[in-house]
Amino acid sequence: MRFKLRQMEVFRAVMLTGSINAASKMLYVSQPAVSKLVAHTETTLGLRLFERAKGRLIPTAEAQALFREVEQVYQAALRVDEFARALALGPASLLRIACSPSLAPAIVAPAIVELKRQLPGLRVDWHTTLMADMPLEVLSKTVDVAVTSLPIEHEHLEVVPFMRGRMVCVLPPDHPFAARERIALADLKSEPMILFRRDIPFGTMIARACQQADVELTSVVDVTRADQGLALVRGGLGLAIVDEYATGGVDCVVRPLVEDLEMVSTFVYSKFSPPSRSAMALMQAVCRRADELGRRIGAVNF
Repeated sequence: MRFKLRQMEVFRAVMLTGSINAASKMLYVSQPAVSKLVAHTETTLGLRLFERAKGRLIPTAEAQALFREVEQVYQAALRVDEFARALALGPASLLRIACSPSLAPAIVAPAIVELKRQLPGLRVDWHTTLMADMPLEVLSKTVDVAVTSLPIEHEHLEVVPFMRGRMVCVLPPDHPFAARERIALADLKSEPMILFRRDIPFGTMIARACQQADVELTSVVDVTRADQGLALVRGGLGLAIVDEYATGGVDCVVRPLVEDLEMVSTFVYSKFSPPSRSAMALMQAVCRRADELGRRIGAVNF
């Protein structure tokens, strides 16, 4: 390997700080050592990475392109380091969770709070992501368990339904429809809409419902996350259709739809790796949260 990890680390430090002096302080090494390694890296790669100007290093276009790749490698290395440290503490000391963004505040966050009170020594790595990315994350063991707004189909994944919800319409408080108890898709034909992209599950669900109702909605902005749509509704750009769990605490009017756009939330984990005790504890806490909301379905036993 011509471009070694130590060279990447020094190159990244110079890119972030803009000078040999600052990079050496960041890495706790001498300036000559950093300068020598930068020069050696340029020679071995056959690339001019920096232009020298008044004591600063100006990255070339090649350096900018290389930095994007190096940053991905560096972040991956940090995750490996974190994982190794967790293994040293014991295999059950780290729980990695992914969830759909709309489930984060109302469902998953309270469950994590409960879990940490039960297991204060447990380290939790939690992020939100789109459902399209979850299968790879679970199967590659980047996460231990995923919590999805809608079911995922994959032959190597266990998909366990635990909660039912519905799509709702969100509108500004001063909109005429705010006086209605329910809103039909047909009512929205002439309204500016903020809609999920059609290539993601929520967007597909809404498009299918519109097709069945023989309704064509006009999207002024396509989004991938409910919080994006809610922010645009608050700004007065239009109305949105989102899942009900995303609407907690929003300063907008939320109305159920006449049409029943049902969503079934699930736990997802690998068929090849049974969930750990901490993963099962998390799923139990999530189920209790679903119980509190009166949305629990199925008899999930962990």
